[in-house]
Amino acid sequence: MFSFSKLVEDASDYFELVEVGLNVDFEFEQKDKVFLISDGSVLAYGEKDPQTGIKATQTFAKDDPIGFAEAIAGRGMQLQFRKLTDLSLRVFQAAELKKQVNEANIFSQTIIKYSLSRIFDQKRSAKYFSFEDEFIGKNYDFLKRIRVPREEDVFRLNEAATKMFFIEKGSIGIFSRGNRQIAELGVGECFGESAMLNDRTRRYTAVANKDSSLLLIEDDKVEKELAKDTPLVRLSVVVLLKRLELMNRLRMVKERG
Repeated sequence: MFSFSKLVEDASDYFELVEVGLNVDFEFEQKDKVFLISDGSVLAYGEKDPQTGIKATQTFAKDDPIGFAEAIAGRGMQLQFRKLTDLSLRVFQAAELKKQVNEANIFSQTIIKYSLSRIFDQKRSAKYFSFEDEFIGKNYDFLKRIRVPREEDVFRLNEAATKMFFIEKGSIGIFSRGNRQIAELGVGECFGESAMLNDRTRRYTAVANKDSSLLLIEDDKVEKELAKDTPLVRLSVVVLLKRLELMNRLRMVKERG
């Protein structure tokens, strides 16, 4: 649906490119700035697991974000970073990012709230997961409702991604390539948007754990909604989904450890 390079190009007025050498001290936790890696890589790691003492790590590389989620949510940096190579960073102003997200249309804000809640592993709450009544009221003509019986697939690994879903009733399990459930999603949560927005095939299989009712939105409608927002907001939606994928990988590493 979206070319990431085109999203970055469209948002070029909002960042400057900064080169950071491997042997140069650099502080990633800056309250007034956030970063998108243009070239190079860093090692990201969280807190030690209290039981194993292990820190799960994940490599952040080209086009991966640092600090976007924390700036939008008003939080301190959740991860620590260590440079692995020389870096080229796109540097954005945190205040402008947060301002534009706060002024975004309700569809983009819904996806952003969902992404933040999953990134920070928050408990479900209406504040973060409810699909806004205002949006449904104005756009119900293109929201399609489907019913999925228990144990039936919503989509499978490697299928084309042309739809995203909100859970109206029921429960959906997200399964990895090895058929291991990596997430269970409930009422108000959305899924299927990352592969669709990044124009790639499904990386997971989604299965109804209970009889479920889903609201379905097709890719052309999503593209139309996101087009109402500024280039920085559109980039932020996709960047937060990239961060969510990185956090999911980090959590899977931690669980295996």
